Amino acid sequence: MGRIALQKALASLRRYPLPLASGRDCIVLMDFGKTICENLDQRLKAYLASGGQVITDHNTAIEAILNDEQGEHYRELTKTLREKSKENPDLEVTELTPMAEAVANNDPTIEHLPNSIGGYDYVRISSPKAILLVDTGETIGKTKSSLDRTLQQLAQHSIEYEVRRLSVGDFAWIVKDDSKQEFLLPYILERKRIDDLASSIKDGRFHEQKFRLKQCGLRNVIYLIEHLGNNRQVGVPEATLSQAALNTYIQGFTVKYTENHHHTALYLSVMTNFLNNSIQNKLYLDITGRPFSDDLPFCGFPSQTIPLLAFDYFYKQSSKTRFCSVREVFMKQLMQIKMLTIEKVNAIVEKYPTPQSLFRAYERCPSEAERQRMLNLPYGPTKRMVGEKLSKVIYHLMLSKQYTT
Repeated sequence: MGRIALQKALASLRRYPLPLASGRDCIVLMDFGKTICENLDQRLKAYLASGGQVITDHNTAIEAILNDEQGEHYRELTKTLREKSKENPDLEVTELTPMAEAVANNDPTIEHLPNSIGGYDYVRISSPKAILLVDTGETIGKTKSSLDRTLQQLAQHSIEYEVRRLSVGDFAWIVKDDSKQEFLLPYILERKRIDDLASSIKDGRFHEQKFRLKQCGLRNVIYLIEHLGNNRQVGVPEATLSQAALNTYIQGFTVKYTENHHHTALYLSVMTNFLNNSIQNKLYLDITGRPFSDDLPFCGFPSQTIPLLAFDYFYKQSSKTRFCSVREVFMKQLMQIKMLTIEKVNAIVEKYPTPQSLFRAYERCPSEAERQRMLNLPYGPTKRMVGEKLSKVIYHLMLSKQYTT
């Protein structure tokens, strides 16, 4: 195990704000692989056997971290307060009872409050529990034997799961409200064995699948790539696979590599436990029916509000056979152009949502040169440009009467 790898893992661990009970739990952190996690568990076991003690009261540990005035997390948490104090020195700060806990417990003291916040309805969940959903497509065909082993390992880790049909993705997590209605947590996982990834790149499914994942309404999309072992030929150069994974990461996906199906099951079990811990005493907001955009509430592990999507709505909206709007069909057409990423397509259809609106914009341009440059638009958070070359390609695609290869 290299020194640099250990230094990266240690830096990642220091940035994580919550206590971890074992080396196995570190698998969700960046730069932590199976080997490091197993070594940590072995060292922890030896330490406990020699009489060492571990703090098991996580609340005390978390409180110590958050109240360390010299620590990064304390400074980040109090940054806004310090700025407000400079603007208004007389500002008085009082401690508030967590509203999320009151909502979850149906506290009568909040009955006078509105049933929504920011236009989103509250979802009442007294005892939230994340249940892992496994797509039925993962349990048939050539991957059935490995998936059966994965499900057995999930059961060994006491992870509650259900096998059902998912219209997009391979794994997701649901919670049930007090009326037993099912809502999806804002996390979805697409599992790709390395040979499946190679096949999807060769037959063109790779970009279409990522497009559907980005449009499914769940903000946090995890793209898990499972290795098959050393010296396995998959028909695509390793550099191509690495570039595909890097592009996926740049496009806003969380990319996770696992060594085999056992490692995948371990990751799923740890992720499920983390979700169960993170959804307690929070505000749950129903975003069902809202168009997916950056304006939707953000959700990470530390978030105090959790956006939920009704499972039935998700299933219908993500189905390949559902009714598609002209905008969605237009986006799928543009996605077939090489080097035209999801972010670039979104920037184009935001300004020109239909082919007709694009044609009319071309007609208003006074010159051929301006028409060819018209779609060189800024895209993404960095506001980089689509590029004049791609703009010209789209122009010829839309207005040419015949095409040459």
